[in-house]
Amino acid sequence: MAKETVRASDAPTQRGAWPARRGRLPDPLRSTPALIVLHGVLLILTLLVTAVVAVRSAGPAGNLGERAAGVAVTTSSTASEIYQGLADADVAASAIFLLPPVGEQHEKLRTDYDTAVHIVERQLTDAMGGAVNDPDRLNRLAAIGSRLTVYRGVVCAALTTAGAALGASPACPPAPAAAPTAAPDPGSTARAVLASAYAREASHYMSTELLTEAQRLWDDDTRRLLHARADARPWVAASVLVPLVLLGALVVTQLWLRRRTRRRLNAGLLLASGATVAVLAMLVASWWHWPAADDQFGDLETAIAAQNTSQQNLGDLLAGRADLYLALGASVDPAGHQADFYARGVCPDPQVRTSSLDCPAINEVWTARQSKTQDAFSKAVNTVLRDGSIGQSFEEEKSSLKKALNTDGDRADDALAQLPAAPRQFGGTAAWLTLLAGAGVVAGLRQRYLEYQ
Repeated sequence: MAKETVRASDAPTQRGAWPARRGRLPDPLRSTPALIVLHGVLLILTLLVTAVVAVRSAGPAGNLGERAAGVAVTTSSTASEIYQGLADADVAASAIFLLPPVGEQHEKLRTDYDTAVHIVERQLTDAMGGAVNDPDRLNRLAAIGSRLTVYRGVVCAALTTAGAALGASPACPPAPAAAPTAAPDPGSTARAVLASAYAREASHYMSTELLTEAQRLWDDDTRRLLHARADARPWVAASVLVPLVLLGALVVTQLWLRRRTRRRLNAGLLLASGATVAVLAMLVASWWHWPAADDQFGDLETAIAAQNTSQQNLGDLLAGRADLYLALGASVDPAGHQADFYARGVCPDPQVRTSSLDCPAINEVWTARQSKTQDAFSKAVNTVLRDGSIGQSFEEEKSSLKKALNTDGDRADDALAQLPAAPRQFGGTAAWLTLLAGAGVVAGLRQRYLEYQ
């Protein structure tokens, strides 16, 4: 007779046996001792994460305070001064080539250029002295200094080509004086054109390299200030959520252990829960200034954005003034300077922004070099220099933009002054409390584990 086969699913199940289910842990890992160990490991890992958050969040919380923001605003003001000084130096250098390389007026323009270069070099030296502990900022300042050296070399080459006596000055190295010649120099016109080509190259280098690098320095400084707000946000969330998760895990483990072992509440887990509550309270106290600081940083960000716009407008004005000087001088490309001038938006739409510039008079100056009218060029030059009508309108617009820049800076200072100072940080103490909580977890679960052994 054939042997009857019984399916395993039809076999009777013994009393007290766990039914086999797919996707469940094996029986040894589902035992109470194994589950106690598993809960302990998860709790210890969560405690370690809580300790790391407590220690690491102290830095962002402190940087959000008034002290760090004040340092960032100070460095940003230095970057703005360097930017303006470079633009002023370019204007002064471009003005030199409006006049022949002799005479008292030309020497005055040379003195203005030497003074502007000296001011920028002093600003760079002071800024580098204050950035010895900041390698990134120090490298940016060094890059501006090296580019300024290149710019000075091109301007000095232009002056030498034009036949100007360089002498000893902070802008150009001393050079041997050329032998005086009584007869007119037939090559003076060609030298003037070549010198203007040098000057145009120097001004282009200033706009594309030096001013751009100075703007990057400004952007980097202001970005650091605003990043103090962005960097704090994840730490705020972690400082609240991680201890809450730990506290929730302790409560769940306590309830599971009481239901599983039919015992009273575990003293070790109770100790760990109390320590976790204290850690949560300490981290909340460390970030108590966050809501007010977050609101105030919005006003500070708006003020810095307005200050950046005013600086850009001032830089465009000074660069446009250099374009006008170079176009009137012996430029090889006056039309290119004119196009650059209007591309900068120096003469804005009156409906968009008011301006003190005498733009109608500027429109008539561009063709002064090509005019056949007697003394048209000399009159145009006198008009665009500082004492002329166009020069005075440039000075008025420059003063207006600087006033707007200072006003925006005052707004940033006011917003900075209202930033709440960072409270006392309890990150170290909170980390020690997590160690106490960890000891409570280990002691409490070890007692239950040994009972099952």
